Amino acid sequence: MDRAAPSAGPDREATLNPAHYLSDDYFQLESLFSMVHQLREIRQFRPRRVLEIGVGNGFVSTLLRQAGIEVVTADINPALRPDVCCALHDLPAALAGETFDLVSCCEVLEHMPFEVFDDSLRTLRSLAPRAFITLPGHFPWMGLTGRLGIHNRFISMALGLRIPVRRRLSEGHCWEIHSEWRTRRSALRRRMLAHFARVDCGVFAMHRYHYYFRCHA
Repeated sequence: MDRAAPSAGPDREATLNPAHYLSDDYFQLESLFSMVHQLREIRQFRPRRVLEIGVGNGFVSTLLRQAGIEVVTADINPALRPDVCCALHDLPAALAGETFDLVSCCEVLEHMPFEVFDDSLRTLRSLAPRAFITLPGHFPWMGLTGRLGIHNRFISMALGLRIPVRRRLSEGHCWEIHSEWRTRRSALRRRMLAHFARVDCGVFAMHRYHYYFRCHA
């Protein structure tokens, strides 16, 4: 396995320029599809109050708020102007007395050393009874993605094969799904089940780089 670059980890995330989240990469169709998938999945929980960990470019929280869902944002980077600025493990103290229906943590945990993964899950569970988590996959894949429709009804579909070829970790990542044996998707789900009663998982049909986990108490 390739080692993460020295720039990976919370220190890097705390100092990223906000322009990073508005770069050309975030306007690629795949990145936009991923954010749309997040919105759809979070809304299907029917939450009234959401804690979003990881502000990014604000796309998800902005649309959720416009849909009438109360969103409190949290991030380690003050330049992103989150409602609460602190590390993940400090959030329970910073939010003492606050209650949420759902905590959303998308593309965040891979920026932290895997050794703190279980502690991070414990923190997420303490913040809300349900969690929506997304993580990046390590292996490349090839196949077809798209929308199958009849009149005005559509379903997303994807046909593809995972290519078992090791590659370098993406910039800023300490680990990824399948980047090593202990980070297999099945192994991650088992760890989540130590904190949540039910965990459903899958891959975004229109962006198979991102895996999702729906966690319920």
